[in-house]
Amino acid sequence: MTFREITLADERIRLLPGGAVFLPDTKTLVVADLHLGKGTSARARGLLLPPGDTISTLEKVLRFVEAHSPQLLISLGDSFHDCQAGGRLLDSERTLLDRITRTADTLWITGNHDALPISGIGGEWLEEYRSGNLFLRHIPSVTIPSGSAELAGHLHPKTRIQSRGHVMSRPCFLTGEERLILPALGTYTGGLDISNSVLSSLFKHKAAAYVWSTDEIHRVA
Repeated sequence: MTFREITLADERIRLLPGGAVFLPDTKTLVVADLHLGKGTSARARGLLLPPGDTISTLEKVLRFVEAHSPQLLISLGDSFHDCQAGGRLLDSERTLLDRITRTADTLWITGNHDALPISGIGGEWLEEYRSGNLFLRHIPSVTIPSGSAELAGHLHPKTRIQSRGHVMSRPCFLTGEERLILPALGTYTGGLDISNSVLSSLFKHKAAAYVWSTDEIHRVA
């Protein structure tokens, strides 16, 4: 699998096709916004979304874990769509989640959807985590300490690309001099276009967006 390596605050960061990040110096895999249980939450409110989103998202995470053999897996908040999502997991989903958390030490960062730890789930829960010069959190901060950088989720960045005469909206990584916003990995997650002021205001200078094909990362002009 091809990756694109960038450097923030002297820390190496690999952008992976599929929307995850790998920190090679600490063997840490980072994902964001899984929103496990979003489908069952919608169906409980009368919205007829097809089932299978949770198992599909967990299978994505497992493929990253098996491909990169991380010592630590960090999920940057909104891993669960609500604080009751753990209780709605099917046996097959819980089995797959247990397999993931047994394979790599797992750290769940709390988000706005899962502000409280989900009981019965393997791994540790924290509000944020620091790895070297990198702060890992759910919601991007207003300011970042000098000499540091930030990995965050929450905003689900997407960008429009043109291919063969068609314009498509695609999840993307969005990065600048001192922060990286990860795309949402969840199957039913929407997104915020990178032209939106909520995203653009987080970057002092022009940001770079990266999208991916099956096995390659592409920078978008």
